[in-house]
Amino acid sequence: MQFLGARLSTEIQNLPIGDSDEINWTVENTRIVRLTQNPETKEASVWPEGAGDTYAIATLANGKATAKVKIIVTDANDYKFRLVLKDKGTSSHTLNKPETFLSEKAIQRRQKRNIAIDNSDLPISEDYLNQIEKIGCKIVSKSKWLNTVTVHCVDYFLIDNYKNLPFVHSAEKVWEGPRENLTEKGKYKDIPQKVSNNTPNNKLDYGGAASNININNGQVLHENGFKGAGIDIAVIDAGFLNLKNNPAFKNVNIKGAKSFVYENDDPYAVDMHGVWVSSCMAVNQPGTYVGTAPEANYWLLRSEDQSSEQHVEEDYWASAAEFADSVGVDIINSSLYYGPQSFYNPAYKFEEMDGKTTFATRAANIAASKGILIVNCAGNDRSWVGSPADSPHVLTVGSVFNDRDVAYFTSWGVTVDGRMKPDVMALGEGAWVIGKSGEGELRSGTSYSSPILCGLAACLWQAYPQLSNKELMDVIRKSGDRINTPIIPYGYGIPDMKKAMEIAKEIKKSRKL
Repeated sequence: MQFLGARLSTEIQNLPIGDSDEINWTVENTRIVRLTQNPETKEASVWPEGAGDTYAIATLANGKATAKVKIIVTDANDYKFRLVLKDKGTSSHTLNKPETFLSEKAIQRRQKRNIAIDNSDLPISEDYLNQIEKIGCKIVSKSKWLNTVTVHCVDYFLIDNYKNLPFVHSAEKVWEGPRENLTEKGKYKDIPQKVSNNTPNNKLDYGGAASNININNGQVLHENGFKGAGIDIAVIDAGFLNLKNNPAFKNVNIKGAKSFVYENDDPYAVDMHGVWVSSCMAVNQPGTYVGTAPEANYWLLRSEDQSSEQHVEEDYWASAAEFADSVGVDIINSSLYYGPQSFYNPAYKFEEMDGKTTFATRAANIAASKGILIVNCAGNDRSWVGSPADSPHVLTVGSVFNDRDVAYFTSWGVTVDGRMKPDVMALGEGAWVIGKSGEGELRSGTSYSSPILCGLAACLWQAYPQLSNKELMDVIRKSGDRINTPIIPYGYGIPDMKKAMEIAKEIKKSRKL
């Protein structure tokens, strides 16, 4: 927008301004607009800085008159801010009554593993949440573990109001996007190779999924009666498009589904990625497709916003992990990662992949401290792994071909503190998954290596429930074919479930002595 100073003044107040009169322009609120003036033409230009109303003021240098023009700047974008709180405030819950904020299964997991219920388990004060909402934004996510609240705002400058709350330590933008742009666009670009699902049965009736499980010798677990029964697995993913109506999932034990994405609260509304991932573990169709943990229970949790790649997705991931903990899950599979290619504004740096810095990694570390096993894909960027796969408390899974050679796309490297990632490998190049109509598809990515091994971990835990999550992860690593000579990009190599059972058995025997 441009305004001519002299013309503006005479039009508003009919002021007598001569050619020699000097005009000075100012603006009342520089947070709304920035003003520049051409000294020769007296012309003023305003540049929008933020949404709101303000006035541009023209003043004659001789002080004879002034004129004002109202400027209204509207913002086409909405914003999400992460508020880091100084404390949780006074909670209506107490540690001696955990049943008011944790499920019975979550409490039992802690008791079984001798894990104390502590302040991190307590919800954030309702009074704090009410004060936050009164400012005028919508709470879209909150983390009792990391003591944060994420809000959706239509006015950028409300961030200052939040910073002024006495219990807010800091605030940062984690999302910016066009208002009312709720379009869901798929972000996964791997191309399916559709084939018939009439695959001949093998002796274990895995159908097309036989190659998924055989490379890790996982059928040994099933042959011994361990198929994941009694183990609860949370699948944190991008969406589970129409999974509840998919015929291949009719025998799956789904305990619940939930979306943590503000713009769309239906976990079944978008994206096939979670369907493909879940099928690797959950489907139980003998002769056609049997996953690696067909008797486990499943929670389907959506944390990805397909319309953009921004840091708020980590807030959603943390909320999903906390929910998973609260309902008592044993294992989280996360075929998601946040790294150098994931975000703009700003992208993560390698130095931040130290296993303790990024938001999702910090949430994963706390989840592990609650006794949950987290299995995460390494990523498909052929570079260093992202978050939360960089955590030392996360079992990070890379991808191999059927011939056991590493897949070209697998992310790998050494973390800042000197740890190799991925930890172990499973089939991910040409993995057999279930498509939207229940048919078989071949797909590639570490997104499928992770759930294949996650399902086997569930079966192994069923067989040896006395193991802690840390011990279970260690057993799986030690069963790798490169345990004696770990090397990038394989890490400890391809786990062998028969060997894993033997290692776990020795641990069990040693505890009886």
